[in-house]
Amino acid sequence: MYVRRGYRGEEGAITEPETTAGITEPQVQVQEVALDEDIRLAIVGAGGYGRLALDVLIASGFESWVIGFYDDAHAVLPDKVRGFPVLGDVAMLKSMLSVEAVHVVVAITDNAVRLRLANSIRALGARFFTAVHPASYASAESVVGDGSVLAAGSVVHPDAAVGSHCYVGPGAIVDRDAVVGAGVWVSAGAVVGPGARVGARAVLGQNASVGRRAVVGENAELAALSSVEEGGS
Repeated sequence: MYVRRGYRGEEGAITEPETTAGITEPQVQVQEVALDEDIRLAIVGAGGYGRLALDVLIASGFESWVIGFYDDAHAVLPDKVRGFPVLGDVAMLKSMLSVEAVHVVVAITDNAVRLRLANSIRALGARFFTAVHPASYASAESVVGDGSVLAAGSVVHPDAAVGSHCYVGPGAIVDRDAVVGAGVWVSAGAVVGPGARVGARAVLGQNASVGRRAVVGENAELAALSSVEEGGS
């Protein structure tokens, strides 16, 4: 994740990791980059998630690094979003990546599309930026994968692991020893209990609850206000 002491980002591809009991382990390799490095930061997706990611970046003090948005629907979008330009489609971003290094937040709501696009631009040299709102809390003993977004009020407790390209919404909690796979969407107020496992690309609805040591499979969708208890899936 990105914190004031430096950037931690994953360099390996977002492949489908080995699974245990059908649950994908998150990819959480990290590396440190000095804060004074000249970083250019692009957001892919200028819709609601993109605006939220921008808000987190601004609140975290990284506004000056943001160059703008890339979105395949750019032709029908305004020229600017909150004062930042909509620069073109993803193909234009890919062209830029061939000649210069850019850090990226892929802010697309659909989990599968988000991971697939991240894979395609990672292969071209993109590096991914993890946006952590200053009003969120991520324990120093937790790990958050590259390209994820932690909204205001979200909490990641000690020894929890959140995979790459996840979203953890306002008031959502990933409790101690929990594992959240790559590309998961944890909606506002949702709770992943101690030692729980959430598979890649799962969606946890608003105020959903995954109980202690419970298991949610890959691509699962847990409805708002619903719960999964230990032994469920």
